[in-house]
Amino acid sequence: NGPVSFNVRHRMSTISWSAEFAKVISCAACSRETDGKLLRDEEENVPQPGYIGENYWKRRIALVGQNPGTPKTLELQDRPYTAALRNLRDTPIDANYRELHRVLQTFIPQWPVHGNYFPLAECDLSLKDIAYFNVVRCRTGGDAKPGTNTVNSCLRNHFGRWLDNLAPRVVVFIGKWAADRASHEVEHRGIPFAFMNRQRSLSSLERSENRRNVVHVVRAGDA
Repeated sequence: NGPVSFNVRHRMSTISWSAEFAKVISCAACSRETDGKLLRDEEENVPQPGYIGENYWKRRIALVGQNPGTPKTLELQDRPYTAALRNLRDTPIDANYRELHRVLQTFIPQWPVHGNYFPLAECDLSLKDIAYFNVVRCRTGGDAKPGTNTVNSCLRNHFGRWLDNLAPRVVVFIGKWAADRASHEVEHRGIPFAFMNRQRSLSSLERSENRRNVVHVVRAGDA
């Protein structure tokens, strides 16, 4: 929450996020042939880059999930969102990036990335302060866990580059699955991290302890 370093300010000014987002949306490294769980088409199921709040660079807290979920009660909101993704993919200009961000500002609050999934208010954060992206950027049928080849492909093609570009002070993984697959990339860069343990077998005491630990790591890294 302190001053932004020269290196981070320089990174902020040199990255074209319209091009970076378009690179993810247009990714064709994996297919249904390499991972039968993937949902991939040219309409609703395109790769999803993530979200960067307008105040992210002041706080630099990144949340990392498993992979995008399939819409259940958000179908009407999903259509303008995926349309904005395709527009940015096809024409990676700043105007289309801003339009996607505008759509996300109404869509993101309905995603379960806060509340029970992440103690946003307890960390003195709002959705505008965080970045959110997934280990794997594609949806899977029935929200199945992505296959190993897909995970490795996404880590190789996108994950490390996003960590370097976003330069987070702290990374919080949403679920142990994400932490198990990608925390080595975070640890290698010396970034403090924690994970929200969402295992259903946890007792209420264990859940509270996990939540307190996450809040402690975020606040320590954000100091």
